[in-house]
Amino acid sequence: MYEGQTGPRIRGDQTWQERAACARALEVVRDPDLFFPAALADDRRVALAKRICFSCQVRATCLETALECGDAHGVRGGMTAEERKTARTRFELRCDPDRIMVALSGRDVHLTRLERQELVRLAARSGTPTPRVAEVLKVSEAHVKKLYRREHHRDAGDFPGVQGETRAAGAQTSA
Repeated sequence: MYEGQTGPRIRGDQTWQERAACARALEVVRDPDLFFPAALADDRRVALAKRICFSCQVRATCLETALECGDAHGVRGGMTAEERKTARTRFELRCDPDRIMVALSGRDVHLTRLERQELVRLAARSGTPTPRVAEVLKVSEAHVKKLYRREHHRDAGDFPGVQGETRAAGAQTSA
């Protein structure tokens, strides 16, 4: 997050770029491709680009945006494309309840796979109307109904999943 931002960035919002250090750096005026070195072997240029990133007030937002969209080029958020590959794995494991609640409240924010699954779990248990969840997840109402059925089966223990497996294991040990 950056100064002036309230909550998670809305999907597609690029206004943060106006505040980016790279947008104002003299080094970029001299070398417009500074953040896109031809080869990672150009250590001096990569180091300079990273220094500019680390002085930036929107670095975290830049990195999050690059991870969300799978950007595979250049230096973004203080990381090279190669470094972001490793970070993306950890990023995809994020499950932030605040982001889920913001999405359910109507803001169009990027949710990871785990956040989407948790949103469905919470929505199914709370009885959130399927049209609302369909809108948030950008899927059909029929698909949300299917996800809700799957979630109800998990809760009942008759669908493969953590709770179902636990109950089945418990039943086996007591038999």
